[in-house]
Amino acid sequence: MKTRQAIAISTCAAIVGLSAASAWASSHREAPAIAEDPCADNTDVYTFISPENPDNLVVVANYIPLLVPSSGPNFFKFCNNVAYDIRFDNNGDARTDIIYRFLFKSKVQNGDTFLYNVGPVASLDDPDLNVRQVLDVVRLDRRGRLEDVIAADLPVAPWHVGDRSFPDNSYENVALTAVKETADGIKIFAGPRDEPFFVDLHVFDLLGVGGAPTTDGFNVMSIVFEVPIDDLLDEDAERPISTEAKGAILGVHATASRKRKRILRRNRVARERGRYVQVSRLAVPLVNEVLVPLKDKDKFNRSQPQYDLNNIGSYVLFPELPGLLTAVLGAGCPQTPEAGRTDIVGILSPNGTKPADLLRINIAEGQTFEDSVFPNGRWLADDVTDVLLNVLCANPNLQLGDGVNGNDRPFSLTFPYLATPHSGNPIQAMPY
Repeated sequence: MKTRQAIAISTCAAIVGLSAASAWASSHREAPAIAEDPCADNTDVYTFISPENPDNLVVVANYIPLLVPSSGPNFFKFCNNVAYDIRFDNNGDARTDIIYRFLFKSKVQNGDTFLYNVGPVASLDDPDLNVRQVLDVVRLDRRGRLEDVIAADLPVAPWHVGDRSFPDNSYENVALTAVKETADGIKIFAGPRDEPFFVDLHVFDLLGVGGAPTTDGFNVMSIVFEVPIDDLLDEDAERPISTEAKGAILGVHATASRKRKRILRRNRVARERGRYVQVSRLAVPLVNEVLVPLKDKDKFNRSQPQYDLNNIGSYVLFPELPGLLTAVLGAGCPQTPEAGRTDIVGILSPNGTKPADLLRINIAEGQTFEDSVFPNGRWLADDVTDVLLNVLCANPNLQLGDGVNGNDRPFSLTFPYLATPHSGNPIQAMPY
């Protein structure tokens, strides 16, 4: 991890001309409208070359922020009426070329009980598991037209209800049976995981840090998707050999969409109608959270990356945060140049790609997991909060940070990479 952190620092320094680096907050409840719709709220996106197979790319798309493990009896799950998308730009024009859509369905085995499970759960098809979800995965083209059904009725890992429901530390054994692989070598997992993003939550109290609550102990709903890189290229295209080629840069972002119309009906279930409308998006961990002001945050969530230059370009060139860091914390961040922060634009447009809020990663031949360090992709352990604080402040004589330097649980180098979610009701020894 020390080696990877050194790579992250040197990579950002090379891009923005800083001698110090380390980032800012991700996007939990970052916009007024999406804060009222947590089920469709993107929280984080990660992408990296698979540590198990350098010919594969991994994307982790997390949704529904700050989940308290004990929130029963209706524990958290993906929404049945939300389309969760992972989107790829494979030619650098900031337009989506390939979409993988994840659609969920829920089923209650026994509606005559209030319990999520009616006994200890030993498997995903255990009769005692009362509330279940499955998902379908479809591949669409840039216009959103159905091309192929990748998988259907895949099981979703259940909530970690508690240690009585999953005795003898059996939860992870049950949950990991939800890992599935298609005949084409695509791996898929969906379900609750430990919240991987780590930050001092006191940062929103006038940028205060130290001794405050963190994201430790919270869970999140995760989609983990591993796909052969060749599947993400244009038809008949080959992976570039040169890391400097424009085509070596893949752009990744995740979205959530709802049907255009929702009709509430007395004494009956609501009906969803019409086409899907995007209500949330996320790529680089910072842009809507910190760069975009309140008046445009909802607009940003409904917009497309190819329009970012016009919609939010001025906010990127003239960010608010450096002035706040100086005014509130006395950080001594330099004044923004008259031409604006073109260094930040450089992070959003590697290899001559169109500037946009896309998480860019180099997929040229020879790239490995060790090269996947923010801003070249993003690994789970990358301390983006520290990195982007220093990028935004742009004072090479400072080392800014929030004091939270790692996750509360270790990550794995095997699929699905994220840590086990926290138990909703851990059994503790009696105090006598």
